[in-house]
Amino acid sequence: MSKSVYKKGFSIVEVLLACTLLGMVVVAFAGAIIYGQESTAVSGGRSRAAFLAQEGIEAVKNIRDESFDNLVDGSYGLFVSNHQWVLSGNSDATDGFVRQINISTTDDNRKLITSTVTWQETAQRAGSIVITTELTNWSQ
Repeated sequence: MSKSVYKKGFSIVEVLLACTLLGMVVVAFAGAIIYGQESTAVSGGRSRAAFLAQEGIEAVKNIRDESFDNLVDGSYGLFVSNHQWVLSGNSDATDGFVRQINISTTDDNRKLITSTVTWQETAQRAGSIVITTELTNWSQ
């Protein structure tokens, strides 16, 4: 056989190899972009949930500052009435995030406050953030 036949066969192998490598690189970059976008969305949701949970704790502190007797054991939601935080219902919802405030007594002058926020992180997974603190009746 002549040398030109070998060169043509070698060129076809080079082209197939180059196409395969290019395809692998394109798939890797596409996967990285998709994974990055999903991670950004998940972390944004987590940040929003953490903010709402902390806001729940701060709202209960404001309610406590009005009167420690306002902190009755149970599960509540929060809303604003006349520029004041109010405990009401079983939970409250904001843009797909559900917040629940649980209040329980630890002793006569202390309450355990748990702020839980749940949401749908992805189609397959729900997210949850829990912040707990203990409030005292500082006026005593």
